Amino acid sequence: MKLLRSERLATANFDERDASEVERRQNVAVGRRRVVLGALTLLGTFASDWRIRGLRAGAAQVWGSETTQLEKREAVAMDDASFDWFREDWSFDADSFGLPAAARDAIDASLDALAARVNSDGSLGSASELFGRDPGVAGLCGLAFLAAGSAPGRGRFGGELEKIVGYILSQSFDAKKKTLDAFENDALNYLKENELSEENVDGLIANFREKGRKPMYGHGFATLFLSAILGTRDRPEVRERTRAAVELIVRAQNGDGGWRYEPKRVLVADFSVTVCQLSALRAARDAGIFVPNATVESAIGYVKRCQNSDGGFRYMTQGGPSGVARTAAAILALQSGAADDSESVAAAFRYLEKAAPLASSGSVTRLTTMGSGQRETASSVPTNEIPRLRTTQIEYYFYGEFYAALAYWRAARDAASKERWARWARRAYPNLLSRRGDDGLWRSNVSTDAETAFVLCALLTPFERAPFFLR
Repeated sequence: MKLLRSERLATANFDERDASEVERRQNVAVGRRRVVLGALTLLGTFASDWRIRGLRAGAAQVWGSETTQLEKREAVAMDDASFDWFREDWSFDADSFGLPAAARDAIDASLDALAARVNSDGSLGSASELFGRDPGVAGLCGLAFLAAGSAPGRGRFGGELEKIVGYILSQSFDAKKKTLDAFENDALNYLKENELSEENVDGLIANFREKGRKPMYGHGFATLFLSAILGTRDRPEVRERTRAAVELIVRAQNGDGGWRYEPKRVLVADFSVTVCQLSALRAARDAGIFVPNATVESAIGYVKRCQNSDGGFRYMTQGGPSGVARTAAAILALQSGAADDSESVAAAFRYLEKAAPLASSGSVTRLTTMGSGQRETASSVPTNEIPRLRTTQIEYYFYGEFYAALAYWRAARDAASKERWARWARRAYPNLLSRRGDDGLWRSNVSTDAETAFVLCALLTPFERAPFFLR
């Protein structure tokens, strides 16, 4: 009930702040349509919707036209009214967070655009696309709908969430109910190629017909999503398959404490897959699924061994350059393992503040087809020599901002860390919204659905409408 009260209070304050901010800054008549919010509780009541319409077509002016602070900017058209995403006086207060109505309108439209891409069976994409019909991508999109305030069968995206839950459950291998003869040929071939038995993949959530098959990535995100679903309502079939998914993660951990693409104990792990599993384990533990302490502690040890002297994180323990996206993901991983007050986390935040721009004062252009961006150039160098990167130079930018949003938000507990989150938000929100395509999606040559979900989760994190996003 404490969670219910805080959600209602946060929602009420948000609406009031938004109204006062619009009245104060533009004095433009703003039509609003209010939607009744339900309750967010672990027993199954959840916020039902958050759609609040702001500025509409015919508005004479939206937030002025000052554009002198950036070298290259382009206003985003919505309802025939222009909006300057880069206005410098946006208010980012971690204790009373709000967004301009036009920004909320854009997010609202993007959620609709993503929902329209959900297939009838709950998957996203097609078999011909890279990572099309991947259950992990479906899980990420479902996480975005949860972050928007819906739950399976409840709220604006309740129908899509029901489909996604059903699809992910259908892709969960149950050794008690399946024999090898019942597996599809693609799955049989995969097991043979990787010397796996049906017992090895019990609990694995994967679609072996997809292109770009890397099952532990998808498994991690799908497990994270199912764990989040348990925070809205405890469903026996979801809990059973989530428990099986967690047990597979535990079995597949290697001697160094990490994971790689395949559902087995490999000789060499990698950082990004390991972080994905840690996020899933954190969400599962929060949902009441047993996770061995030894598994988490070993994984945290692996993550720490990937940290360079500059505070950033490399891809493998064997060595390599630091990366902005990896470092943001590392912070969340360490927070998930209750190591959020460690020197490793402090050094990682210092690296991010050096390497990534933390204010919207750089040269940024609107890119309707941009994906992850070009490769980053930051390497293992002394802290005072870390190059400051533009967002277009950051590898896996949308993926990185997904983790950064969660990491900065979870850490925002005192005045200094709240201001640090605000500096990130002042840079990230305009930059992310400027990369929104005309169709409302964030595109990528890897997975448009996953990229769009990453961004929406990042933008919606401070509203805390799902357990995984709680500070």
